[in-house]
Amino acid sequence: MFNKVFLSFIMFTFLLVGCGEKDQTPEAVAAEFWQAVIDKDMETAKTLATWDTVDYLRYIRSGQLKPARFELGEITPGARSAVIDTVLHSRPQGQSSIRIPGQTVLIKTEQGWRVDLKETIGSTVKETVGTVFDQLNNIMKQGLQGLDKELSSSMKEVEKALQEGVDSLQKELSKPPFNGELNIQPEPEVEGQRI
Repeated sequence: MFNKVFLSFIMFTFLLVGCGEKDQTPEAVAAEFWQAVIDKDMETAKTLATWDTVDYLRYIRSGQLKPARFELGEITPGARSAVIDTVLHSRPQGQSSIRIPGQTVLIKTEQGWRVDLKETIGSTVKETVGTVFDQLNNIMKQGLQGLDKELSSSMKEVEKALQEGVDSLQKELSKPPFNGELNIQPEPEVEGQRI
């Protein structure tokens, strides 16, 4: 009798422990990541990023991207990855702010879902450039009918310059991240004339 009660207790304990450990959803990981970024808790943000893209946090830490709040939208789930439409805002709720559209890209790892910073930052840059160009194009269409042809060619130049900037950043993002090793060669000493 005692053995049956003891065995039942052990099985019940294993059942409770097994039910308590759940994998986080991509949405939960993305929300926790962006909240850590907003709170400037880079240690937590590091734990939620894929190990091979953690060094890309420097783009966020350096102040190039300072969100004050975020909104998560539609998710496109996959077996090993998920993409969540994301809008970052430059100011807190209730204040007018710049909207920075993008996507949070997550990868399923052995440790659970993790944010792929390289893809996430890259998508944010692409979306932002597209949005800026669309807004400039709309302004041009609305107000400046007489200068339409001249501004149109200027807009093409602006678009080209923005695209070159995106391409340059994409090339930078495609390089392996900085690992702290610098290969600095000392400059050779130049002997001059004595006076």
